Amino acid sequence: MVRVALCSDYFYPKFGGITTHIEHLAKALEENGYEVFIVTKKARFDDKGHGLNVIRVGSFFGTSNTLDVPRLEELRSVIEEIKPDIVHSHHAFSPISLFSLVVGKKLGMRTVLTNHSIQIMYEFEHLWRPSSYILFPYRQYINMADRIIAVSNAAAAFISHFTDKNASVIPNGVDLEAFAPAIKVFNGRNILFVGRFSYRKGVHLLLEVMRRIVDDVTEARLTIAGAGNSGGLLRGIIKALDLQNNVVVEENVSRARLIELYRLADVFLMPSIFGEAFGIVLLEAMASKTPVVAIRQGGIGEVIKDGETGFLVNRYDVRGMAEKTRALLQNPELSERISAKAFEEAHKHDWEKVVKKIEREYLSLF
Repeated sequence: MVRVALCSDYFYPKFGGITTHIEHLAKALEENGYEVFIVTKKARFDDKGHGLNVIRVGSFFGTSNTLDVPRLEELRSVIEEIKPDIVHSHHAFSPISLFSLVVGKKLGMRTVLTNHSIQIMYEFEHLWRPSSYILFPYRQYINMADRIIAVSNAAAAFISHFTDKNASVIPNGVDLEAFAPAIKVFNGRNILFVGRFSYRKGVHLLLEVMRRIVDDVTEARLTIAGAGNSGGLLRGIIKALDLQNNVVVEENVSRARLIELYRLADVFLMPSIFGEAFGIVLLEAMASKTPVVAIRQGGIGEVIKDGETGFLVNRYDVRGMAEKTRALLQNPELSERISAKAFEEAHKHDWEKVVKKIEREYLSLF
C-alpha cells in the first residue's frame, strides 16, 4: 500500500479552495487503496467529522496562521513516523508545504508540489523571475519537488518564474454526485456568492451589482455565503445601501447548507478582482447546474467559456456583470442552455477523473 502525506498550512478550520482540494483528494486516494495522512498546523477543530487521518504540528507562535512557521523538529518527527512513500505539498509559498518538501527530500522520500495560487501580474516574467532570485529560499525549496503540479495554466505560468522544472496542469476536481440536483428549477430571483469576505474576492462589487439589478428585478435576492472578519461591516453597508430586503449574509455555512444554496441559486457571481488561479466554487456552481457570471482574470477563463458555459466580464465591469445576471434571471431558456453546457463541462472535473491524473504523477516517481 502506497502511503501519501498531504502537507499544507491550509486545512480546517480554514475554509477555501485548497482545503476543499486536500479533503477530496485524500478521500479519492483512499478509495483507490492509498493510505493517506494530512499534515497541517494545530488548531481548534474536531477532525472526526470528515473521517480523515489528520496529524497536527505545533507552530513557533502557537497559532494556525498561515505564515506562522511550524516547529521543524516536530514536523520532521511526524514525517519520519509516518514514513510516507510520497510527500505531496500543497501551496507553493507557505511554510508547512515548503518545509515538508525539504524534510521529505532529506529523508529520501519522493516529493510532489501542487501550486494553487497566482499573484497580481502573474504572467509578467520580467517582474517575477528576478524577484524569485531575491526571494531565493522559495526557489530553493520549490526545486526540492520531484514533480510539480499546477491547478491551471495560470498557476503553471506563475510557478515557472521560481523553477526551471515543468509543471503538469491538473485542474481542480468537484464531487459531482454531491452537488448535482435531480431537477434544476429556475425561479429568476436567487443569486449566490461563495467565498471569503475580502477585497480581493470583490465582495464590495456585489453590492454595486445588486443596486443595479433590483431596479428591474425587485424580487432579486443575493446570498453572500462565506467567512472572514468583515461580516458585521458587510451587513452595515447593506443596510446603509437599503439592500437589506435583497441581500443576506450567511457565515460559516455547513456543507449541506452550501449544497442547498448552490442548488437553489439561479445565478452564481464571482467578482474576484485578482489572484484566482482556478476557483473551485466555479466547479461547484457548474456541478449544481447554476449559470456563472465571473470576472475574466487568472485561471477563470480556463474554466468558463464565455457565452457557452457561463459569462465573463472585464475587471470592475459592474454594469456588465449586472446585465449578464439580469439576462439570466429574466430568460429561463438562456439559463437552461448555459446550465446544460456548464454541467457537461463539470463532468470532466469529477474527482474520479482528476485523481487518476494525480496518480499518474505519483507512479512516474517509482
